[in-house]
Parts: sequence; C-alpha cells; structure tokens
Amino acid sequence: MRQTTILEFELPILTVYIPIRKYPYKRRQGLAELQLRKRLEKQGWQVWRGGFVHAIAADVYPAVKKRYVQLAELIVELYGDKALDLLCYLCTVHHGMPDLVCYNPALKQFKFVECKLGHEGLSDRQVVTIQRLKEAGFTVEVHKLVEECTKTRKAEIDLRTKEKRILEKAMTLTRFIYTKKPRVERIRTVITA
Repeated sequence: MRQTTILEFELPILTVYIPIRKYPYKRRQGLAELQLRKRLEKQGWQVWRGGFVHAIAADVYPAVKKRYVQLAELIVELYGDKALDLLCYLCTVHHGMPDLVCYNPALKQFKFVECKLGHEGLSDRQVVTIQRLKEAGFTVEVHKLVEECTKTRKAEIDLRTKEKRILEKAMTLTRFIYTKKPRVERIRTVITA
C-alpha cells in the first residue's frame, strides 16, 4: 500500500477575468456581483442569488419564493432530489455557497459562479463548498473583476496547489499600414493558449 500525494487530489477550477469599467465608483461593495450578474444575463443565463437557495422553504415574499421554486424544479429535473437537498444544506448549514446560480435554457446547463474583485481570494469554506459541488457534478467557476491592464482572461487554477494554467490572454497587436503616409494601429484581441 502506498501513500497518496496531494497532486492526486487536484481541484481545478475555471477562473474568468473580466476588466472592470473605468468609472469612479463611490463604493465597491457588491460591485462584482452586480456587474457579473448583468454580464451573465446578457449572455442568456437566468441568474439567482446562490446564498438564497433555501428560500423555497423560507417565509419570503411570494415573488421571490416563486423564482426559487422554479430554480428548485429545474435542479430536480436535471440532477434529482439529492442535489437539491445538498444545495439547501450547503446554503443553510455550511455557508460558502457561490454568489450566483446560473441556468442556461438553451444549453439546459447549470453553473455556479463565485464573484470576486481582483484582489480577493476564496475562503476555506468556499473552497470546501466548491469541492462538494464539483463532486455532485455541478460546474463551478470563479469570475473576477480586474483592472484593464490584467492580461489574463481565462485560467484554470488548482485550489489545492495554487498552480495556474493560462487558457486565454488579452494581447495588443501592432499593425503597420503602409500607404502614402505610414501609420500604426493598435488592435486589442484575445489569444487562446
């Protein structure tokens, strides 16, 4: 019998880096969740607050309860009753549920999104919750709002070893145009690794 190594328990997670708009914000509290929610909705995802999944059993406003009952029905339809029980448990007892629960009706796919500002990291509870969600078969991503100068756009980060594998970078390409008067254009593009 041999001893297992930490590398056998990899926990890779897709991290998406989104440039923050240049705007003099008065407060940055809740900024990541708000901007990333709007971005996901524009991409066709239905979005719910992750920390509020237990609202199906709570005494809340009827409109809120209706939305979360719809979420519960979708989860049961795609993953079964045990998945819904796990989500309610993680939400009420464990704490560390990702900020957003997203469903794409066209793809019939769920994903959980943890929203962070560029300098913020995941807490220990969030790491454990992400591990439990991935073991249950859910897709989990971390979306970070970063300064525009950050070149990385997508990376896979192992939460155990902290190793980062870059998947996409934003590059500025220079193109020289030769006509009567030569000029230089800068082109912003995304390079996939």
